[in-house]
Amino acid sequence: MSTYDDDRLLELLSSALSQADPVPEYVTEAARQSFTWRTIDAELAELVYDSAGQEMVGVRGAEATRQVTFRAPGIEIEVMVMSDGVRRLVGQLVPPQQATVELRCGGSVRDSATDRLGRFTFTDVGTGPAQITVETADGAKVVTDWVLV
Repeated sequence: MSTYDDDRLLELLSSALSQADPVPEYVTEAARQSFTWRTIDAELAELVYDSAGQEMVGVRGAEATRQVTFRAPGIEIEVMVMSDGVRRLVGQLVPPQQATVELRCGGSVRDSATDRLGRFTFTDVGTGPAQITVETADGAKVVTDWVLV
C-alpha cells in the first residue's frame, strides 16, 4: 500500500472525477458569469489617467513607477506607486474624506483607513495586478478595475 500526500490525492481524485463525470460547459460558463456579480453593490471607478509610458515630472525623493487616477460619481482615487527601497502605494481620495481602503495585490488583501485629508498608504507592495476598493463613511463602495503596479 502506498501513501499519497493530500495534494497528490486531490489531483488523482480530480482527474478521476473529470473523466467519469466532467463538468458541463454551461455550468462553467455560469460560474464565470456569476463571478462578475461579486461587486454588484459597488460603484465602478473609471480609469481617467494612467502614467504608463509617460515620464513622471515633479516627483522627488523617490522613484514613481506608476500613477493612476480613477473617477466614480462623487469621488476620485489618486494613486502613485513609489519605490525608495521599499515599494509603497500612496493615494488620496478627492474630495478628502474618511474611508476604508482595501488593496488586492499579489494574492493578498490588506486594508487601511484614510487620514482626515483622505490619504492612505500601503507598504511592501509587490508587483503585478492590483485592485482598490473604497468604502466611505456613509457605506458607499467604489471599486477600481485591475491595474498593473
